[in-house]
Amino acid sequence: MRLGILGDIHGYVPGTEQMCIEYAVELTATLQVEAFLQVGDMCHYRSFARPVHWIYGNNDWPDVVRQVETGERPLQHLHHIKTGEVLTLGQGAEQVRIAGLNGALDDLYYELDPTAERPLESLPFFLRADVERCLPLRNIDIFLVHGCPAGLGYGREPDHGVPAIRTIVDVVQPRLMLCGHAHFFREAHTATSHIYSLNQLKDEYYILETTTWTLERFPNGSLP
Repeated sequence: MRLGILGDIHGYVPGTEQMCIEYAVELTATLQVEAFLQVGDMCHYRSFARPVHWIYGNNDWPDVVRQVETGERPLQHLHHIKTGEVLTLGQGAEQVRIAGLNGALDDLYYELDPTAERPLESLPFFLRADVERCLPLRNIDIFLVHGCPAGLGYGREPDHGVPAIRTIVDVVQPRLMLCGHAHFFREAHTATSHIYSLNQLKDEYYILETTTWTLERFPNGSLP
């Protein structure tokens, strides 16, 4: 299975007046892949030519999820992955299990009671309860996060390198973890998982081949 992989979708394509979200729309119509995964900070929301499965980041407005699901925003092929739930993509006999943690870390909100009404400004950030919802997951092929695991050289801890995300890596042990938020490409490994932080779409996009679990990088503006 070939999957298009998109990092944060901020701003404009360099040297042009084209918004990166419009470039993302073009990619979904052009790339010969089965579906796309996006790791948060989509920032603007559109219909796509192929399925785009995403988590939200700290620069997203989580209520867009409700608006799409209720039809208030009738967008096509935009599919939200809920925290702690598993999406299974299939092609023939192949199945790929995908999960994610929505939001970024802000220590100000991390310990909020999930049953209490939350301040609006806290909604793009995850809680301890969200992390705990992910920990029972097993046999996950791809885990999407908006941040990177702590202790693996991603720096700026606990913002880029997040201890709670490292806990997910160590407990859930996904085959791959794909990380937004840091705005640079870097690979890291644990004994059980391969981790990629992704560059912004304005710089590059990626294609993941799940038969070999290889991630190929493509500079913005190029086509494979």
